[in-house]
Amino acid sequence: SVLDIAGFKIPQGYYLHSGHAWVKIEENSEVRIGIDDFAMRVFGPPDHISSPLVGKVVAQNQPGISIHRDKHSADLLSPINGVVTAINSSLWEKGAVANAHPYDDGWIMRVHAKNLRQDIKALMIGSETTAFMSEEVDRLYTLIEQQAGPLAADGGTFGSDIYGNLPGLDWKKLTQAFLKTG
Repeated sequence: SVLDIAGFKIPQGYYLHSGHAWVKIEENSEVRIGIDDFAMRVFGPPDHISSPLVGKVVAQNQPGISIHRDKHSADLLSPINGVVTAINSSLWEKGAVANAHPYDDGWIMRVHAKNLRQDIKALMIGSETTAFMSEEVDRLYTLIEQQAGPLAADGGTFGSDIYGNLPGLDWKKLTQAFLKTG
């Protein structure tokens, strides 16, 4: 089953970092990491996504993934500590796959987490995710209205390329507001 918060989706059983990276626990302290539907739709389809190479160490709450679109880039914070064991190299050339399928084909890297039990305490799941995402949607509406003007009150949901469809939005402000970097 999937949580649906104002049209933004996250599958049940996925942990969420406040910087919009997700974690799916696999086996033997291995996790799969990607970027959530919210961030993918806010920033739109990336040209490519880069991650640390296999064998590199990632640290929780430190930059570990970068999305690139046109002449812009944005870093995402690593949701956990560990060593990269695999990367989805197809995203280095076609980052838009992560936009279309953020929770399956759009995974970015696999990591062996040394202290998984401790690291996941800093992540959200279930009702925590719902509350957080509801706040993020409200902040997105506010940011859009401040930068691009009022939105029509049609009760609809956001599209798949918010940045690309609202030219008044500032990439750096979006990065600072939602990815906690920049």
